[in-house]
Amino acid sequence: MADEKNNREELTIKFAKGLADDFTGKDGKAYKRIRIPNADPEDHSPWASFVLPAKAVHENQYGKGLWAKIPADGHTVITKAERTDGVDGEAVWENRRISVSNRELKELVEAYKGRSTREKEAESGESVKEKLDSLAKGNTAKGPPMKKKALAKDR
Repeated sequence: MADEKNNREELTIKFAKGLADDFTGKDGKAYKRIRIPNADPEDHSPWASFVLPAKAVHENQYGKGLWAKIPADGHTVITKAERTDGVDGEAVWENRRISVSNRELKELVEAYKGRSTREKEAESGESVKEKLDSLAKGNTAKGPPMKKKALAKDR
């Protein structure tokens, strides 16, 4: 069984410290609830979340983020609070649970990585390569860089 456990493929998910909350389960064990930010910045609904054992979540070497290894072929339950209209038109919040593959979970958690570059490209309307080309053309028109004056050592 040990060989089977070591040979399984694992995924590493990375996320910010602020997205993880500690809690103790009914069984007395420590867990971390990891929140998943909405992929769409205009979506202001509550974030989805999932739970991992606290001992499975580790701090990265710089101390600014967290990471966890999960089995690549497994599934994880994601919980998301949704608002529905109840009796007498009152707002009722219910937790919806969805089982997703761990590969999909990794994409959801790490969606922030691609968001900043997509937003910048959408704002400017030109690609990074076009920006570099225009900067290179602008620098050649200025001429050679100025040399700095040598400081006197006897000051």
